[in-house]
Amino acid sequence: MNSFVVATMAILLMTVSGCKKNDIEVEPGANGLPFVGKRLILSSFIMDPAVDFDGDGKLDPDLMFLLRDCDKDNIIIFEKGGILGGESGAKRCDDDDPAGGNPSAWTYDEQTKMLRIVDGDDKNDISEWKVVEASSKLLKVEIEEEEDGEPVKIVMTWKAA
Repeated sequence: MNSFVVATMAILLMTVSGCKKNDIEVEPGANGLPFVGKRLILSSFIMDPAVDFDGDGKLDPDLMFLLRDCDKDNIIIFEKGGILGGESGAKRCDDDDPAGGNPSAWTYDEQTKMLRIVDGDDKNDISEWKVVEASSKLLKVEIEEEEDGEPVKIVMTWKAA
């Protein structure tokens, strides 16, 4: 299960890192979505069932401790027109790319409440997030996966920066 979390975190960080503007033809029905255009920072990253990742004998439900400090202050922005932008925070990581990659694209299905994110550098890398709660100050999403035949649920909460 550790490889699943590492892969999920890597996808999350790659999604956030593509900041450079580019013309991508995506037209999400985003006009009424309260989180569109907001600068969002990850505030919690919960995994259910919880796993003891640091070997201290206690389950670790909130995986924020796995992120480097320089990644914890990064911003994502669901921009109108379907671009997923972002900014590196004040704490820079050594491997931050100042030019950024190609921006990711996003769409939203109001019926299923699913955000679909397509990586700007790999169009085959697609993430689907179920929106659990959304306001101008908060975006809470859920990802359901299967790891070793067992269901795993990840809940990420993003707060307005």
